Amino acid sequence: MMKVILSRNAANYLSHEYGYLDEFNSRAADAAMVRIQAGMRRLSIHPEIGAPAPHLPGRRQLVVGPYFITYRIGRDAVLVSDIRHGRQLTELDRDDGMDESD
Repeated sequence: MMKVILSRNAANYLSHEYGYLDEFNSRAADAAMVRIQAGMRRLSIHPEIGAPAPHLPGRRQLVVGPYFITYRIGRDAVLVSDIRHGRQLTELDRDDGMDESD
């Protein structure tokens, strides 16, 4: 089992997404976070489960409900660079600031 490390960007997104969803429906907010956490647990066990991300060389994407978890596989950890709702995928094109040494 590999450790899963979130970039600051991914962690911030989860925090904001939870807050946004919670304003409208706290059960939906909790369910979304549980679903995303389950996806990250799957990544820790099967890091190659996600498809290669064609627009981000060396990255993979795991689809978890309406969310896309973008990551790369490091030596000792799965490095999650971004998490986005499918409607926000255009934001995936930026650099996440995580180098190979992270």
